Amino acid sequence: MLILSGSPTAWRPLRIAIPLIAASFLLTSCVSGGGDDAGDSDQQQDQDGPSGASGNDGPLATSLSTSTSYGSNLQLDINTLERESDDVVVLEMTATNVSENDSVTFDYALVAADGTYRTPDGVTLVDTANRERYFPLMNTDGSTCLCSGYENNSIIPAGESLDIWVAFPAPPDDVTSVAVATPATPDFMNIPLSDASNPDDNIANATVEDPRILPLSGFQDDIDGTTSREESGDETSILLSSDVLFELNESDLTPDADEALEQVAAEIDASSGEEIKIDGYTDNSGSDAINNPLSEERAESVRDRLAELVTREGVSFEVAGHGSSDPVADNGTDEGREKNRRVTVTFGK
Repeated sequence: MLILSGSPTAWRPLRIAIPLIAASFLLTSCVSGGGDDAGDSDQQQDQDGPSGASGNDGPLATSLSTSTSYGSNLQLDINTLERESDDVVVLEMTATNVSENDSVTFDYALVAADGTYRTPDGVTLVDTANRERYFPLMNTDGSTCLCSGYENNSIIPAGESLDIWVAFPAPPDDVTSVAVATPATPDFMNIPLSDASNPDDNIANATVEDPRILPLSGFQDDIDGTTSREESGDETSILLSSDVLFELNESDLTPDADEALEQVAAEIDASSGEEIKIDGYTDNSGSDAINNPLSEERAESVRDRLAELVTREGVSFEVAGHGSSDPVADNGTDEGREKNRRVTVTFGK
């Protein structure tokens, strides 16, 4: 199961998940423009949205939805991605119902998992060069994005369209293209970022919360819950359940530990990292006087076995025990405590 953009109350390593990157189709032909005005969110009651929303030269890219119940009835076009100021860029899109008969209810199509109904707050920009994901700018109350809402026309009749825009923190000046990820479509690659010919001062100068920009990392949790992994730009971290590696309150490896450690060793052999970090953790049961040395002894046991299994030359190991510090789950539940009892092996790719 691939977990994306995880909640801070879940596994803490879930800093950002990466659905990079499905196919999109670049077009040169003209696609019809949007329909009625997209409506206003609370902060945009006096804003008409950015200028040039129709994408006069045709869309930069388009995709038919394949990941939602809309199937091929929903087409999403990327019209423009422009810098409104040094700090703000605006993405303009058009959603089109290409069905000949059926309406499309667009209420949740672009909403984030924890987002606001009838807003495009689930759309993100991915700076693949710097490996960062940009989330929509949020109004100061934190409830809605700086974006178009579509409260009055979220149902798109057959053959009609809806124009949408959403503002983001601006990537660095040297970034000339990004990927666009939406909950409803495959991701769009290499969308060019240009300067707005007629910047919208209301959007460029809007009062918003601090920008949310997170490093890209992928996190995968095995079905049986015994191992997990986090992928960042240049590192891999494998989280091994102590309940599989050790008996209760023991630091000697169990017979079941070898299978998991053999797989870790094979990945280390295939990697380029020379320093392997091994960190032991416990749940918050018991005292630090017990947990701290136990976590370090368990990390040392994993190190000793990996040193036997890894065949690549030039590899060194760094070991640390952290006791119950830095939990990745809720110690108030049995499931959370089980996840917190772990040994993490980290190495360069």
